[in-house]
Amino acid sequence: MSSSIQERLEEELAKIDPAVLRYFDELLAESVPAARKVVQNVLDEPISEETQARLQKPLVPKPYEPRAPPRQRRQRGAQALLREYDPFPARRVRTAADYQREILDLFDDAEKEGEEETTGRRFIRWRFIRHLGRNLTREFMAKIRERVSTSFYLRHIFGYQLRNIEDGTVIVYYSNPKGSQWYNKLEDAEKWLNTREEERLNNERVERPNTKWAFEGFFNVDVKVVLDRQPLVGTGRLPDWLRNLAHSRAMVALDTYNDNLCLWRSIAVHQGTRTDRCTKKARNLAQSFYKLKAIPQNFRKTSLDKLDKVEAHLNEGSPVASWLGIRVYEPERLVGGEVVWHLRTNPNPKLKNILTTGVYEGHAFLIKDITKLEKLMHAPIAARDSQKPGICTATMKPAAREKR
Repeated sequence: MSSSIQERLEEELAKIDPAVLRYFDELLAESVPAARKVVQNVLDEPISEETQARLQKPLVPKPYEPRAPPRQRRQRGAQALLREYDPFPARRVRTAADYQREILDLFDDAEKEGEEETTGRRFIRWRFIRHLGRNLTREFMAKIRERVSTSFYLRHIFGYQLRNIEDGTVIVYYSNPKGSQWYNKLEDAEKWLNTREEERLNNERVERPNTKWAFEGFFNVDVKVVLDRQPLVGTGRLPDWLRNLAHSRAMVALDTYNDNLCLWRSIAVHQGTRTDRCTKKARNLAQSFYKLKAIPQNFRKTSLDKLDKVEAHLNEGSPVASWLGIRVYEPERLVGGEVVWHLRTNPNPKLKNILTTGVYEGHAFLIKDITKLEKLMHAPIAARDSQKPGICTATMKPAAREKR
């Protein structure tokens, strides 16, 4: 017998009365088979009723008894009769739109009553909850003209209430259409928004879960404007006839800012920086050239007279094959609409890395391909005119560098 079994047996025998143990010892001494028979009789004895009552009843699975669903036809008829003949109908359940309108009424602002504006880092959202049964294009465009000055795309979302024709339940359902394309003209955005409003007012075409839901009314109308950094046509410092060329791949308009860093932005974009992230690179270039710790608010303007020093600073420590040269053109629009490109500054013809920029009324822009601009505008490239004063990135100064 193992030690563990022996210890367990000693523990169990210690719990038994000593008189019983003495009797059991005498029984084993007389006859072992007789002792085994007594033990077997005890084990085979049935459990008493009192003991059986104290034991937990076993869990027996019950047979499945399906229940018939309640009859809906009678309930529908009773509800229809109540809606038609009940002189005291149940009080209408208040919806979120009711609370929304009451909260706005608390402000008592006649100009903004029923309107809400939410702004983020690169988006503006307007929400209307009043007078939704008419076309709201004019109201939304007034907001956009007041707040938006860069290119953008639109999201037009509206919510409407649907009533269940069987039990009268009212829910709010939202549309989730696709957004617009990127716009740089307000006229194009107004056309798209007007089309979306006309589709909204067509109640028969609204989306619903199934045919049991009928249109009840509009809940709210949202227009979300996601902003970009490219200026809208007609809002920058360059004229429209010149800024429109930025939509082609021959020119990049960088006239949105008024910090006198036009030249340095053109250099940064020429070196591979993205147009919407070129400000930091332009600041670093200007700080390195002027030896400044930070660009002040009244940063002085860079003229064409300093292009020699700018080129020498950028080319310092670089191999001769990668030296940068800056070529400057100035467009001039004649009375008949013809455009002439005047060459103001021309770099050394031996240089291969040429940055071509244009200046107009003190603002610079990057030219990627002057020949494409000439074809697009049917504008000839005039020879260099030393009689006309030179143009800097923000000032008018006499022409410099007659020869390289």
